[in-house]
Amino acid sequence: MAEQKKSPRKKVGWFCTYTPEELIYAAGFIPYRLLPEQKVGEGSVEDALPGNICPYPRKILSNLRGGIYGDMEGIVVANSCNAMIHLYNALKEESDLFIYLLDIPRRQDEKAINYFTRELELLAGYLGEKGQPVSKESLRHAVEIYRQKSKLIELCSRHIGLAANGHFPAGVYGLALEAAGTEPETFIHKMETIAGQMEKPDPEAGTGPQDGNQTVLLLAGGLPPQGLVEMLSEQPGLQIYPENCAGIRYLHKFFQVHYSSENPSLETILKTIARNYLEKPPCPRVFNSQAREDYYRQLLDDLQVRAVIYHDLMFCDMCHYDYLMLKELLKEKDIPHLKVKTELGDEDLGQLKTRVEAFLEILD
Repeated sequence: MAEQKKSPRKKVGWFCTYTPEELIYAAGFIPYRLLPEQKVGEGSVEDALPGNICPYPRKILSNLRGGIYGDMEGIVVANSCNAMIHLYNALKEESDLFIYLLDIPRRQDEKAINYFTRELELLAGYLGEKGQPVSKESLRHAVEIYRQKSKLIELCSRHIGLAANGHFPAGVYGLALEAAGTEPETFIHKMETIAGQMEKPDPEAGTGPQDGNQTVLLLAGGLPPQGLVEMLSEQPGLQIYPENCAGIRYLHKFFQVHYSSENPSLETILKTIARNYLEKPPCPRVFNSQAREDYYRQLLDDLQVRAVIYHDLMFCDMCHYDYLMLKELLKEKDIPHLKVKTELGDEDLGQLKTRVEAFLEILD
């Protein structure tokens, strides 16, 4: 990989895909997705976070204490669940970074959009004090950068397909990880290079989506351990569709412009951002079970899913309830599935590999 040019912008970490990266970028920062790294920080975090809550914030705190993510200026914590509130409280107590709590509604109606717009106004003001002021010009520029990024992601992911390939060994999951952790203009440059190579397909490249002989396996549920994704990516003849917030639900944040004039106000731009984020593919936290069920039904029909592996993240109530709904749909459509449960570590990968390989054998 070519050496990246060092950006003068400092990183601001974020977690939930409902966090608008455009605002962070407009304030002069690089949005950086904080995900559990395979290398963890030293020592226990139970002095701040109990062992019986979601492992995601516990892994993040461990990584932060160990300096895994490098230099950052601050973190935007989304009020997405109780575990994240615990993480926010812990970071406010011990971190030298600025820590901001962004409230995210669980509904998708017009009242929720208006509420979220006001929350984004507060976030823009706060980030503007920590970095550069968020003006309508800087925000429109950020929106255009991220629209360009989304278009290239859609173009390249359609061409490359879901399978592992030379550009992203873990397929679209690897694409999502790089998209969320790379300075956007650097990422755009890479994707433009990939798009330019599409006219000259490499006969040794990974199989694209046009190959109907590939089995599509839906990887659903909570954020999966990286080792599980890598394990599945190594399976021949298998295309993984990672239906989680670190995979497809991040990549499918396509920004649709609905400005009523050519010179929209800052409030209009913020409301457009709020609408786009709340109307993206729903996650289990959205208070609309029918929307989630309809989303699953569409995936199962459009992808012709052969099987499902559901990652039931330990201590995550939303994962548990989401599984119960999906389980009924899979039974209705006679699609085999395997439920696995982890704490986002690689310590159980040996046993997990045995279970996954035994499950995949029944698909042959």
